[in-house]
Amino acid sequence: MEYRWIETFLVAAKYKNFRMASEQLNLSQPSITVHIKQLEDALNTTLFKRENNRVTLTESGKLFLVQAKKMKQQWDESLQTFALQQKGVIEKCQIAITPMMVETILPNILYEFISTHPEYEISITIEESEKMEQLIEAGDIQLAIGLVQPVSKRVRSHLFVESPLQLAYPLDQYDDETGVFIEEHELFQQYPLFTGHDPTNFAYIQKEVASHYPSCKQIQLSHSYAVKKFIRDGLGISFLPKLILRKDMMEGRLNIYDFQSFPLPNVSLYFLYKELRSLEKSLIEVIESRHFA
Repeated sequence: MEYRWIETFLVAAKYKNFRMASEQLNLSQPSITVHIKQLEDALNTTLFKRENNRVTLTESGKLFLVQAKKMKQQWDESLQTFALQQKGVIEKCQIAITPMMVETILPNILYEFISTHPEYEISITIEESEKMEQLIEAGDIQLAIGLVQPVSKRVRSHLFVESPLQLAYPLDQYDDETGVFIEEHELFQQYPLFTGHDPTNFAYIQKEVASHYPSCKQIQLSHSYAVKKFIRDGLGISFLPKLILRKDMMEGRLNIYDFQSFPLPNVSLYFLYKELRSLEKSLIEVIESRHFA
């Protein structure tokens, strides 16, 4: 059995048309027919039914289609592995991180890791936490850092860090010595509240603010880095995790209010994965060794 027969079968099964398959594969239509016949002879079965110029899969063809897709995936992965080894790369990993982590020291840690480990090929994508489980199950990513724990037993997780929420608000024109103390209720009268960037605590915060400060306008803003930009521009206030506010506080770009009206929960971040190879284990170990909370 030759791989080109399987490739021809997959394309023919996709289009259910040998002419279209020949155009896709840049082969003559007779060559498509020969490949399918050779594959059927090797499997000792009929894969396609040909009726009234139409081509459909037989029951055997439907069964073999599942296996053929697996064969193609294994073939592609083998070629990719060989290409990486030729470049001196041992392992490859796709990592997804929630937008919130962009505002932490994580990008610097990843850069340092990539720079000191040329044997690994790492790609990074920014992804919403709610989509990470599906991406891991599909094999599109191998490691994720997100806000949402997986539901499927096929995807594992463990707690990475917990960070308390803090109320961030814009700077005023005063310095620390001449500034006028602002009451908590005045903040919620003066500014809108940005919510929606923390899917795990969004409903709780929205409900409590509506109960304590019903006149406060709430605006949904999906990404925390956008929320910080709006706050720094004096456009509103928001509850954000401490781990993404430390640098702004140190650089004097926004204020933190000692909020007391209702208890503020922690934001929990998790590592998600199917399995941990040496690459993922090394990366997690390096990330966990740094102070985030």
